[in-house]
Amino acid sequence: MLFAANGRPLFAATGRPLLVTAATTGSSSSSSGSGAFSGPFPSDILGLSGWWDAGALDGMADAQGDALTAWGSTAGSLPDKSGGAAMLPYHWFTGSGSPAALIATPRLNGLLGGVGAPVSPASYAPTLDPDTGLQLTNLATGPNLAWTRMIVWSRPNRRQGTLQVNANPVALLRSNGVTLVSLSSTGATLTLFPASVALTLSTAMTRRHSHALVLRNTPGVGVDVWLDGTRVATAIANPLPNGAAGQFVFGHEMNLQGGAQLWFHEMAGWERALSSADITTLIACGGRWTLGTRRGSSLLVMGQSNAGYFWLSGAAQIMANGLSWYLGTLAGNIIVAASGSFINPPRYTQISGHPISNSTQPLFPPGAGNGTFLVNPGDGSDPSTWALGPDGLAVQAYLSGAAMVPTAEDIADIAAIVWPWTEQDSTAPYTQKALYTGSVKQLAALTRGMLGRSAAQLPLLMWNAIPYETDTGVQMVRESVADIAADSTQNLSVFAAQTADSIPLNATYDAVNGTWSGGDPEHRDETDEIAFGHRGAHVAARAALAASLGDTLTAIASGMPLAGPGIAHAYRQSSTEIVVTVVHDQGSDIRLPLQAANGAGWAAMDGGTVAAPGTIIAAIAAARIDATHLLVTLASTITSPSPDVQLFYPWGSTQIGRGDAVTDNFSSIGWPAGWDMGGDLGAAWTTDFPLQATSYGIPLSDSTG
Repeated sequence: MLFAANGRPLFAATGRPLLVTAATTGSSSSSSGSGAFSGPFPSDILGLSGWWDAGALDGMADAQGDALTAWGSTAGSLPDKSGGAAMLPYHWFTGSGSPAALIATPRLNGLLGGVGAPVSPASYAPTLDPDTGLQLTNLATGPNLAWTRMIVWSRPNRRQGTLQVNANPVALLRSNGVTLVSLSSTGATLTLFPASVALTLSTAMTRRHSHALVLRNTPGVGVDVWLDGTRVATAIANPLPNGAAGQFVFGHEMNLQGGAQLWFHEMAGWERALSSADITTLIACGGRWTLGTRRGSSLLVMGQSNAGYFWLSGAAQIMANGLSWYLGTLAGNIIVAASGSFINPPRYTQISGHPISNSTQPLFPPGAGNGTFLVNPGDGSDPSTWALGPDGLAVQAYLSGAAMVPTAEDIADIAAIVWPWTEQDSTAPYTQKALYTGSVKQLAALTRGMLGRSAAQLPLLMWNAIPYETDTGVQMVRESVADIAADSTQNLSVFAAQTADSIPLNATYDAVNGTWSGGDPEHRDETDEIAFGHRGAHVAARAALAASLGDTLTAIASGMPLAGPGIAHAYRQSSTEIVVTVVHDQGSDIRLPLQAANGAGWAAMDGGTVAAPGTIIAAIAAARIDATHLLVTLASTITSPSPDVQLFYPWGSTQIGRGDAVTDNFSSIGWPAGWDMGGDLGAAWTTDFPLQATSYGIPLSDSTG
C-alpha cells in the first residue's frame, strides 16, 4: 500500500487504497490460517507430545470426530495434531440442561480463528460463557518431571455476566488442583502460582489482548516462563505435587462460574525441558499470531426514530460485527441510548422526531432552541457558530463529563459515528441546502470534539436519504450529503448508497412479486434496516482503516465489495428511451428482479431544477442490454433538450421497494481467498448490491458515451 503520510493510506478512489501489490490474503482453513506465515510450527521442534490448534478449521472436530468444514460450527473437540489425546470442553456444572457450545470462530487474530463459547451479551459483545473451558485428562506438570508447554489465547472483554465473581481473578492454566497461572479480571496482572509463589509475570494485561505463554520445568531447577517471547521468570520453585500426569484445564477455576471467558487459539507440549535454541524456535512459532494489546471497534449511533429502528432491529450490531470482522478486532459493539434512558442529567444519543437543528417549521421554528441537537438562533448566523441544543447537550453528557455512561475504554473503541438520520431534515425546502449542509458539519465537529478526535481520526457515516414526505427536501438532503462526502476534510462516507429499495415499517409485503401495501411510510421496515446494516459494514471498514483504526488487519483484499454499482452515463436514445451505463463495483453483470423490470424507481425530470421541478416522467420498463447497459422506457415523451432533462434513481420520496431495485450479481462472484464473509458471518452477507441512488440528477446526453 502507498501512503500519503505516516499512517494515512493514499487512495486511488473513494474507499480504495492504492496498492503496490495485491493485498496479502490466505486461506482461513489452511494449516497456518494465513498465507503470510510459513513457520516454524511446533511440529518443527523435536519430541512434540501434543499440539492443539484452533487457528484453522482443520484443527477442530465435531461431535463425531470429523474435521469442521465451516466457521460458526460447534466444536466437539480439538484433536491432537501429534496423534495424542484430544482436548475436550470442560464444564463445572454437570446438572440438567445443555452446556454452552464451543464455537469455531473466525478472524479473532488476523485471518486466524479460535474456539470459545459465546452467549448472549451480558454487557459487551462478545460475552463468553462463565462455565466453559478446555481440558486434557492426562498431562504432566509436576516438579520432578521435565516438560514444556506453550499456549496462545485472547481475551475479548473483561469478565462479565456472573452472579458475584466478575471482579475475581481467573485461572488461565490449572493442573492437579493447583492454579499454575491466573489472570486478573479488573486489574492488569498475570500471576504464576498465585496460591503459593504469587510471582507477577506482567502488569500489562489490557482489557483486550492476545498473548503467548511458554512454561518450561526442569527437575531440580524450577520453572522458567516467557511471555510473548520475553523471559519473565527464571527457576521458580514448582509447588505442584510430584507424580503422574493429571487433569489439565485451560480457562477455568473448576468452580461455580469459574470460566475465564477467553478464546483459545493454540497449545503445544513436550515432555522435556526445551533447550535455549528450541525455545527460540518456539517463540518464533508465536509469530503466527498478533500478540499484545488488542482493540475493539464500536459504532456510535445518533439520530431520530429510524436510527432507533436501525439499532433495535439489530442492524447496527450487524454492521458493527461486519466492521470488527474487517478490522480484525476482538469485539464489535454499538454505543447508543434512547431518550429517557438516563436522567438527571438527561443522557442519550437517539430521540424520535428530532432533526439536527430547529430550522424546519412548524414543528421546529428557528429561534425556539427547544428539542433539537443544534440551536438555530434565527438571526441568519452561519451554522458553524451554532451551539448545542438540548439533544446535543444530552449527547455531550452521555459521552463526557462526570455523568458519562460509556467508559473511557468504550470511547476509545469508537471507530465511526453513524447517522441513519435524514427524515425530519428532509422536510425543509430546497432553499435551506446551505443551512442543512452547515448544520451537519457543525454537529459532526462538536460530536468529534466531545470524543477528543478530529475529522481525520473519526469517520462520520450517513445513509443516502430515505424516502420521506417531500420530494425536493429529500433531494436537497441527498445533494448535501454527497457534497460533504466529496470534501475529504469532512471524512463523511455514505454507508447505504441506496435506501429506496425498502418498504414502510409493518407494510404487508408480497415477496413473490415485490409489491407492498400499507405500513408506516415515515419509517423503514426493520428487515430493510438490517439489509442496510449488512451493506454498511463494507463502507465503514474502508473509512475506519483510512483513520488507522484497524487492529490485526490493516488492508482489505482486492475483490471485496464497497457500495455497489453506480450510474456513469445516460444516453437519450429516443424521446421515451434512455440507455443507462452502469459501472460495476465488484459485480460483473446486471440483474432486474421483481418490479425492477417494470422500471421501478426510474424517473426523468423534463426541464426545471430540483428547486423548481419540471415534469416528472416515471418509467414503465427497464431491460438489460448487456452487462453494463440498461434500457429504461418512460411513460411519456420528453420534450426538453437533452441537457435540460435529468435522470433520477429514484426521484425524491419515491420508494423502489424491497427486492425491486436493479442489482449487480455479486452473490455469484465468490469472495477472495481468506475473505469469505458469507462463510464466516452467515449467508445474509452474500448478496447482490442494489444500484446506487442518484444524489444529483444525471443530465441526458445525445452521445452514446
